[in-house]
Amino acid sequence: MNPVVFLATPVAIWWACSVAVLVLSFAASLAHPLRARRARNSGECPPLSALVPIKMLHANFEEAQCSLFAQDYPGLEIIISAAEGDSPAICAARKIQREFPQVSSRLLQSHCNRAASPKLSTLWPAICEARNDVILTKDSNLRLEPHELTNLVVHLRPGTGLVSTISIATDPRSFPAWIETSIINCYHARLLMLGDAAGLGFGLGKVMLFRRSDLMRAGGFDRLAWALGEDMALSQAMASLGLRTVLAPSVSHQPLGARHFSDFWQRQLRWTIVWRVQLPAAFVGDILGSAIPTAAAGAMAAKFLGFDGLAVAAGTLALWFVLETVLCAAKGWPLSLWSLPAFLAREMLTPIIWLRAWSTRNVTWAGARCEAGGNPWTARAMAGATAVRSSSK
Repeated sequence: MNPVVFLATPVAIWWACSVAVLVLSFAASLAHPLRARRARNSGECPPLSALVPIKMLHANFEEAQCSLFAQDYPGLEIIISAAEGDSPAICAARKIQREFPQVSSRLLQSHCNRAASPKLSTLWPAICEARNDVILTKDSNLRLEPHELTNLVVHLRPGTGLVSTISIATDPRSFPAWIETSIINCYHARLLMLGDAAGLGFGLGKVMLFRRSDLMRAGGFDRLAWALGEDMALSQAMASLGLRTVLAPSVSHQPLGARHFSDFWQRQLRWTIVWRVQLPAAFVGDILGSAIPTAAAGAMAAKFLGFDGLAVAAGTLALWFVLETVLCAAKGWPLSLWSLPAFLAREMLTPIIWLRAWSTRNVTWAGARCEAGGNPWTARAMAGATAVRSSSK
């Protein structure tokens, strides 16, 4: 075989596959709302406990929590859990409770600290003490749409263990926030919508709806404690019972506000490390499917085959940004003059974060140092988790 063809073939296939995923995910994202027709509301609303772990008092804290308290859902219980006994976020939560006296709600301090994920440590006592079997967990920075709980429970059918939603970033007010918006909306959401169209389910921690009885049958805290990405671990636990994970057709909204670069860096590094440890296929696909590596592959293939490599690379990047811009405009997602610099910054930073994720398991999460676990069934993890589960009951 001609060595030029031998070298050109794999990079050309890489380029073609990556561009095909770009185009297919663009189409799937435009068609995503059509999935809403698949599910019909039976009118049944099982009693539900909504759990919110809180830590920091961020700019949109009250708006996000009020969106939960304002849900018109019968039998709703809200538990706000925190590791601290008192904090500005807890004071704000108490104020919201007073504004919604008709909603059954309570604050719960968590003394659990054995999980790799600080969020799971904060949530676990609330999961154990919730009065209802149907549990919804919601991040404190996520804003729910009206009637979203009612629309979500429609999808918790027999055979389904976990329901999540795709979150969309809104209201970016700093350049790092615009970079994160580009990652969340134009990259993650786009690919998740393609996976959803292909019938794949993903556990996404911003919103998770499940039955506590299913979680306990799957191993409870013991099954999740090792994982920094408790959402992926929960999806895998449900799969061990033969239960599916599904994405609801609606999206949830995460107002970003002003973000510092250090916050952006730690969050993206944490996600990338979680993928490396818990979902290696996503970790590899993250770098292979990015715009700049794809453009470089196209340039190499073009050069081997006697074409203008620079033109192919420039055309690939232009196609990428144009499709993402059209998608944001069509979906009503944030779009501004910052979008192009954010797109370029995203693509330049992605390989750096990816390489950094190879060399460490340690991240900073809400001011605390965390380590991504390796083996979920080590004796140490099992012994510690069992002690926590027993003490939390």
